[in-house]
Amino acid sequence: MLDYNQIKDLIKEIDSSSLRVFELEDSDIKLKLSKNNTTNCINETINDIQQGDLVKSLNNVNNNTIMSDRNDNIPIIDENVTIVKSPLVGTYYSSSTPGGTPYVEVGTTVKKGDVLCIIEAMKIMNEITAEVDGKIIEVLREDEDIVEFGMELFKIV
Repeated sequence: MLDYNQIKDLIKEIDSSSLRVFELEDSDIKLKLSKNNTTNCINETINDIQQGDLVKSLNNVNNNTIMSDRNDNIPIIDENVTIVKSPLVGTYYSSSTPGGTPYVEVGTTVKKGDVLCIIEAMKIMNEITAEVDGKIIEVLREDEDIVEFGMELFKIV
């Protein structure tokens, strides 16, 4: 039986490899990892009591990682310009569908909480929202750019 840390390590290894699909089946677990599939990113079925614990642990790791640094990612350079930075490493998407209408463009007026973009990390789509009201004056990334933690995404005035 794989424990939580082994599964987490396995996900990281598969994510950094050139494999597109990975399946593991044992008496206690069936695990399928698939890259670039937005509808069914990670399909896992565990046939014992630890299923709920694993899901809770994965959710806690993801939420803690994303939320712990969110307020630090929006420094104010001067009184008028706010830079929105990436809270995690992943792939930048300007819309919810490939080739779709972007959430925001230069000139778009946003309110606090409006979705600006999506960053995909480990096949999980994370919405990046505006932390301030304002107007987008610069979009610093293009679709499918790989972004790092702290990389600038938008300028809002």
